[in-house]
Amino acid sequence: MRNIKGGVDSLRHTLFKDGFVVRNFKARKFLSLDALQQKQIREKALADAFAKEEEAKAREKAAREARGRAQARISSVNKSSWDVAIAQSSDRYSEVTTSATFQQLDSEIEDLLSNKLRLPSFKVSNRPWIKESSEATPQTRGGESLSQRIQTTTKTQGSNFPNLKPTPDYKPYSDSELFLRHLIHTGKSGKLGSQLVDVHQAIDARENPQPISEISISHLMSAGCHFGHSKSLWRPSTQPYIFGEYQGTHLIDLNETLAALKRAAHVIKDVSRKGGLVLYVGTGKLVEQHRALERAAERSGGYYVSRRWIPGTITNALEVTKQLGGVQKVEVNMGDDITLRNISQDGTIKPDIVIILNPVENRNVINECTIARIPTIGLSDTDMEPSLLSYPIPCNDDSIRAITLVLGVLSRAAEEGVQERKGYFQKFSSVKSSALV
Repeated sequence: MRNIKGGVDSLRHTLFKDGFVVRNFKARKFLSLDALQQKQIREKALADAFAKEEEAKAREKAAREARGRAQARISSVNKSSWDVAIAQSSDRYSEVTTSATFQQLDSEIEDLLSNKLRLPSFKVSNRPWIKESSEATPQTRGGESLSQRIQTTTKTQGSNFPNLKPTPDYKPYSDSELFLRHLIHTGKSGKLGSQLVDVHQAIDARENPQPISEISISHLMSAGCHFGHSKSLWRPSTQPYIFGEYQGTHLIDLNETLAALKRAAHVIKDVSRKGGLVLYVGTGKLVEQHRALERAAERSGGYYVSRRWIPGTITNALEVTKQLGGVQKVEVNMGDDITLRNISQDGTIKPDIVIILNPVENRNVINECTIARIPTIGLSDTDMEPSLLSYPIPCNDDSIRAITLVLGVLSRAAEEGVQERKGYFQKFSSVKSSALV
């Protein structure tokens, strides 16, 4: 039994040993194949790296040679004369553009952009010169997207403007197309929004002023008539005209301004209706004030001084006008027509009323008018003594818009007086002529 058992054990040991050898051999064989594959992969990676390095060196060499050729060509062009360089560049440009390769590439790019590029419907609809075809419907058919079904503008058959050449979809709009887009946009949305009415135009106050019956406090406030001077320049006599103060500046009461302006307009209208002479004085430095003075004098048939007031113009007129020669005085009738009668040139003609725009700077004018007993109308700011003027108008005397408004109203009133006087004179002349007949 022992021998049999020992033989069995030896047989099992032998069989186990042989199986271990076989399995060990297979494992070694598997490890050798894996190592071979790893080696091949490493060799391939090294070869690829070497190839890429060689390729990079080749590209760098080609770029270096191209730069050298370009530098050589640029140096040759710089050394040559300008006419030769222009001729060479034009020849090379013509060679490049006329080459078959260039033309073929250009045509291929045009075809690619025209065929592949498709615009969405909202962009095609913004082109009013394109008629929508039956194919460009908002629904999709057969799984085809909307952008693929929309035709490009270059291939659209119908057009509202046959003489217009539409630009391709990949190019910007031309000037004609932009103009048409503006027209269609204006037609659709031009009436939208608010409407501006009663917009102030600076030339209207000078060329077409409103009568005093249409002037309100809103007109005076929009013209800036309510702004006074600083409190440090305040005169106590202007207290009745001051509404309040804001940030150290006095504000003028526009109710007082409107009342004084109406009173002055009625006065100057009566003076003009009776044939009186109106004189406007404003020695400011701004050209707009000079234009307003000139236009007011033309409208009312008066005179104006816009540069400098010569002291003694009224009180010492003989000495001031001594250097002037020729006829200084003519006789006119109530219709402002010259009578052609010879009158004496001795003495001077004084104005019947003087309108002063900046009385603070023209104190000499006020003094001469006071001595000659001539009534005055002036803009009285918060730094002006209103008792020196016959008809003071509490108003801002520094604002061009305010000055233009006051001048326009007063000159319009004077014009109405002149027209009434001429109308009365025409009626008198007609009655007189009929009575003589």
